[in-house]
Order: sequence, then C-alpha cells, then structure tokens
Amino acid sequence: MKKWTALLVALLLPFAAASAQTYTASTYYTIDYPDTLTLDDTSYKSDSTEDYLWLFLLDGGTYYIDASISTADGYEGFSLFNATEEEKQAYLDDSLADFADQNATFADIITTDGGIPFYVFSMKDSDGPYYFAETIANGSSISFCCYYEDISATPDAPLLSHLKTVLKTFRPVTQSAGDA
Repeated sequence: MKKWTALLVALLLPFAAASAQTYTASTYYTIDYPDTLTLDDTSYKSDSTEDYLWLFLLDGGTYYIDASISTADGYEGFSLFNATEEEKQAYLDDSLADFADQNATFADIITTDGGIPFYVFSMKDSDGPYYFAETIANGSSISFCCYYEDISATPDAPLLSHLKTVLKTFRPVTQSAGDA
C-alpha cells in the first residue's frame, strides 16, 4: 500500500507545482500564468492612448512581463498566424530594421499551443535590456516585454523560459454564439 501511495504522490506532484491563474485581457486574449507571479492590470492604464493600450504587468519578484496592444503601422489587415514564409521573413527583416536603434537581435519564435507565432527579440534601450515578443493580428501588434528588475541584468535562457511559460498559453478571446 505504501508503494501505491508513494507512486500516486509522485505522479500528482508535478500538477500541484504547476498551478496557474487565468487572466482575460479585456476582449483581446486570455493567458495562464504561474501562481508565483502577481498580476497588476491598473498601474499603467493612464499610459494608454488612441493607438496604444497597456493591458497588464506580471511581477515575478526579480523579473516582469509587461503586455500591451498597439497599432502596427504598415500591417493593416495582416496577421502573422496565417502569413506565408515570405511575409514572415519580410516582417522579421522590417522589425530588425525598425528596432535597430534598440540593438535588436532575433532571439526565438515562441508558438502558442494554438499555433500563433510570437517573434522574440533581445533589445536594449535607456531602461535596460529586455526581451520583446510580438505577434501581429489583423493589423494590431500584440506584445510582451520581459525584463529583470535589475536593469543591468542581461536577458538569458531563464528569462526567456518565464516568457515562454506565459506565451504558450495565449489564446484569443472568441465571440460566443450570442455575440455574432
């Protein structure tokens, strides 16, 4: 009996450690995030403008994940999730050129469980170094910035892993049958 109990505990332990909270960012999307993070969806609302909407900040104690949506100039009606390989390459080239003053380098593509690609760039500006993850959906830039509290800390594999944990769960809010 003790062996079965130990086996059951061993099988359930990863699920207990992986508990998460779910957050829906208005009518845009839903994410899941680890219980170890604190969500703030009010502090920077006043930074929002007609073309930029700050959504939330996840606080991991030593790192942050900041989320926003803005107009993607030049990409009206465009979405990365259904783009051709040529269009994806053009987006990547354009992004590296647009972010050249922030010393952007391409770091990774994180694909959500639903198949939506987020292009991740390592960047640095006056606030320090960070990861910038973006997808374009119907002409809107959906972006996440992930950075350490210590502005001298360089983005690394653990920071990218924290970002990936959240982005993998990204899913657009869909209309219910009554909304159509």
